[in-house]
Amino acid sequence: MEEVSQADLNLACAALLMEVARADHEVDPREMEATLAAIRSVLGVEESAIAELMGAAETEVTEGTSMFPHTRLINDRCTREQKCDILKAMWLVAFADGNIDRYEEHLIRRVAGLIHVDHSDFIHAKIEARDG
Repeated sequence: MEEVSQADLNLACAALLMEVARADHEVDPREMEATLAAIRSVLGVEESAIAELMGAAETEVTEGTSMFPHTRLINDRCTREQKCDILKAMWLVAFADGNIDRYEEHLIRRVAGLIHVDHSDFIHAKIEARDG
C-alpha cells in the first residue's frame, strides 16, 4: 500500500468541503467561512497552512478532478468516527448560508456512500450540524 501523508488526507477533505461550498453554483462567504472553520477544527490544520491548503483544494475542484480519489483515500485511511466528522463538516458548510440546496444534499449523500458511512450516521451528522 502506498504511503499517504496527512497533507494528502487534508487536501482530500478540504476538496470535498470546497465541493459542497460550490455545489449550488454560487460561493457564499458564509459557506467559505464554514469551510475554513471546518479545516481548522476537523482537520486541525495550522493557521499558517490554511491558505495554501485552500488554494490546492480550489485547484482540485476547479480542474474538475474526480471525487473518487479523495473518497477512496478517506475510506482507506479514516476511522468511522473521522468519516462522520468529515460528513458533519460537509453539512456545516451546506447549512452555513441557511439553505440546503438539493445539489449540496446530493453531493453529501454521494460522499457518504463512497466512504461507506451508514445511513444512520449520515442522518446523525446532518442533525448535529443543523442543531449546531
